[in-house]
Amino acid sequence: MSKIIQIADIHFGTENPRALKAFKETCEAIEPDAFAVCGDLTQRGKRSEFSDSREWLDSFDLPKLVVAGNHDTPLLNLYERVVSPFERYDDYFGDLSKPVVLDNAVLIGINTSRGWQTRKNWAEGSVNLEDLEDAIATCGDLEGKMCFLICHHPFLSPPDAPLRTETRRGRRSSRRIARSRFRYLLTGHVHAPSVTVVDHENEAYIAVSAGTLSTRLRNTPASFNLIDISGDNCVVTVFDLHGDRFVPQTPHVLTPDFNRAETRIEID
Repeated sequence: MSKIIQIADIHFGTENPRALKAFKETCEAIEPDAFAVCGDLTQRGKRSEFSDSREWLDSFDLPKLVVAGNHDTPLLNLYERVVSPFERYDDYFGDLSKPVVLDNAVLIGINTSRGWQTRKNWAEGSVNLEDLEDAIATCGDLEGKMCFLICHHPFLSPPDAPLRTETRRGRRSSRRIARSRFRYLLTGHVHAPSVTVVDHENEAYIAVSAGTLSTRLRNTPASFNLIDISGDNCVVTVFDLHGDRFVPQTPHVLTPDFNRAETRIEID
């Protein structure tokens, strides 16, 4: 049995103190087994923001898998963004990038963010296919574990997300994990929660996007996800901030054949 809390887009520098306080209180009641942190811990990639975000995460005594987001590069230092975009991130979170193995699950992360790209929107995601294959190989070595792939950018834009995304090599990567042992892709970036079955021919996986714990809201309240795989089914519950507390929404109950998820994407 495992309970995983998925968070993303905390954006220290524009963090939401009310949400962070309520989140800590809710976590104490849930007693999760691990955190999956899907990037954008900082707003401008400042060392002070990294320090504050690490201090906050260290206040939770449980295993954590942390991946970088596009905001976790030094926004105002163009040279560093090009030459060593994740040096600061690695200084503070490199030790939390290794896979987290739980009783019946494993969390494995890849970095889909870039400090600089030859396209107009540098904040968009890009999948390194070699990194993806390494993650798939790691998952393959852990028989009997439910595999969760963690990154910042959705491979395919969630259908109802307020922010549309175009992840480079996202469609190819989506097909690839549908054929792998990964059954879940946990992401952030769009600042809105969603649970979507992604179908590719006879294979499928679940794409789960987390909301934000920052003040940078996009028509949805601050939120986080609880992923409970204590039984035969996987239950994903979104917790929305209402006033000073997080309130669970209607759970998404996912059977092993994914027949009970509400939203689906078919890939040709």
